[in-house]
Formats: sequence, structure tokens, C-alpha cells
Amino acid sequence: MTEDEEPTSCLACSVRCRTRLLLATLAVVLCLGGHMALRPPAPTPFATCHGDSPILIGTHHKTGTVLMRHILRTICPLLSWRCSIDNEPMTCNSADQARAAGFQVCFLQHGIQFKKVQSTERPFRFVHVMRDPMEVVISGYKYHLKTTERWALRPDKRYNGTSYRQYLNTLSMTDGLRAELKHSMKDALKTMPRLLNRTQDRPCTLTLRLEDFERDWRGTTARLWDVLGVQDPGVALRLDEAIAKHDVYHSDRPGYYNPHVTSGATGSRGAVRALIRGVPDLYGRIQDVRRRLGYPIEGREMESAY
Repeated sequence: MTEDEEPTSCLACSVRCRTRLLLATLAVVLCLGGHMALRPPAPTPFATCHGDSPILIGTHHKTGTVLMRHILRTICPLLSWRCSIDNEPMTCNSADQARAAGFQVCFLQHGIQFKKVQSTERPFRFVHVMRDPMEVVISGYKYHLKTTERWALRPDKRYNGTSYRQYLNTLSMTDGLRAELKHSMKDALKTMPRLLNRTQDRPCTLTLRLEDFERDWRGTTARLWDVLGVQDPGVALRLDEAIAKHDVYHSDRPGYYNPHVTSGATGSRGAVRALIRGVPDLYGRIQDVRRRLGYPIEGREMESAY
């Protein structure tokens, strides 16, 4: 071999080696892919719950009602499901009513109104959405200062003959939060622990915290799709794409604002958390409800208020 032929020969050898390596790698990938295709899909946490059993979904005031309503109104048509949302198109407050009416899903914004949720006679799936009690009180207070809901605009002797909204607006923030806590203790802060106790031990119950959506939107919707029985990855992806517009926590739309969703841990909301933390009677009752719900007794009030 001449000096001129040696580099050409080495180059050809190098190309042959790389080609053989590439073909061997491709063969391994194809082999593994074939084995993976033959393997059954991994079981999901709610795999044993799938089937034609009805799905009941319950929230409470200021715990994610608007979000769940938007999600259901988006996915029910895509899945060709009949869904009752807040008793429309007809009343549905039990699994038996769902079966009789042919509903796949029944949603109530006051989930405590579902009947027979402790029954084990006939299978059904249950989704319970709750929220940190402190955030419920703060959201309720801010919302009720401006609400146009009829009940909050009616004169009531409990509020010196004024409406609840008028009453709140006459109080200092501390006393207003006390009034909202008192109101919430007869509503969401009372019904969340009750519904949790009635449903959490059922094998086909998914308990969600509204904070889950903020922390891990895709992971949380994956759990929701699982309990709903959506097993096809392609269908799950289409559902995720369809409901992405309702992800207010990670929205990049300039100026987007949802009047039912208050902002995160900074600014005025953080200051209200700090205020509550400094009022023992307020803070103590909130921490007690947190314990009953399995929340840490200290939440986002430990973050910076500003």
C-alpha cells in the first residue's frame, strides 16, 4: 500500500465500523420496541374502577368549583358523555339517579348534597375537590365584598338588617375575616371534612386538592383521567390540549384574568395571610380544620407576604 492509499483505507474502515454500530443499535431498539409493544400497559391506580360505573364529582364553595365546571363542560362533549352539571339538564345527586338517567358524570358544586356516598352496594367512582381552609376563607372574603349573588344581597337580621355584602364592607379587615370564617364554618369548612370522612376510604375515590392543579397541572389531570377511565394516551392528550385554556395557574396570555381565581402568594393576598397568622382565634380555628383535612397546619402564610 502506498502512502496515498493508507488514509483512504483507514477512512473506509472507519465508515464501515460506524455503519455496523448504527445497524446494531437500530436492531436493539427495534427488538426492545417489539418487546415493549407486546407488554400490557402498566396498571393504573384506578384500573380496577374502570367500567361503566357512574362518576360523581363534588366541590365546595371556593374550592375549585369554576375550574371543575369548565373542565367538565369541555371534556363531556369530546367523550360523547351525558353529564349533569349542577343538576342541569336534570337533577342528579346520587349514583342511582345517574344510572337511571344514563349520565356518565354528575357534578355538584355543593358535593355534600350527594346521597348514599357511603353505600358500597353498587359501584361508583367519586372525585372530591377540596382546598386549604385559609385560602377558602381569604377567597370567600374577597369575593363576598363584591359579590352579586342574591343571597348575599338580601337584608338579614344577623347583619343588623343589612345584607352580608354590606355588612362585610362596614368591618375592618380583621373583623371581616372573622365574619367570613364564621360563615365558612357553616359552609365549606364544615362540609369538606364531612365529605372527606364519608368518601376517602372508598377504593374508587380520588381526593384532589385545588393546590394540586397549581403545583402539577398535568400530573393532576392524569389522575383525573385515570379515575374517569380514560386509558387511551391519545385521548388523554386531546383532553389535556382541550382544557389547557382553563389552566389559570400557568397561563401565558397577557392580561388574562379570572374573577373567581385570586393570585398567588405575593402581594395583598400574602399580606392577608400574614394578618390571619397574627390573630390567634382566626388562625387556631383554621389550623384545626387543616388537621381534619390532612393539610399541614402551616401553609402559604409561611411564605413572604410581599
